[in-house]
Order: sequence, then C-alpha cells, then structure tokens
Amino acid sequence: MGIDDQEPPRDPRNQLLGVRNRLLMAVVFATFYILTFGPRTGWAGGIVSGLLGGAVIFLVLKEFDERRKRRR
Repeated sequence: MGIDDQEPPRDPRNQLLGVRNRLLMAVVFATFYILTFGPRTGWAGGIVSGLLGGAVIFLVLKEFDERRKRRR
C-alpha cells in the first residue's frame, strides 16, 4: 500500500529504438539491398539476401535495446 507499488514512469529516451523503428530500419535496409543487388546478381538471390539482411539488422538493433535496458 503506497507509492512503492507503482512502477516508475518510463522515459522514452531510455530505449535506443522501439519495435516499430527497428522494423522500419530492417525494411529500409532490405528494400535498398534488393533494389541494389537484384539487377546485378539475380532477383531471387537479391530478395533472399535482402530479407536475411533485414532480419539480421532487426535482431542486432533488438540486442542493442536489450543491452541498454540491462545497463539501466
């Protein structure tokens, strides 16, 4: 009973990015990768590589967020 039961307000500056922004960065990376390497190396290879690269970007940014949360 009292103030201790409440969770402290979250500061939006504590997170590097949010899920939406991580997803946006991954989509932008995949799009540019596909548009750049698709015509050069073949569309199938460009699309697969772009999607895999976008997934890696998303996971790396997620790990950065998790490490920043653990430090605080």
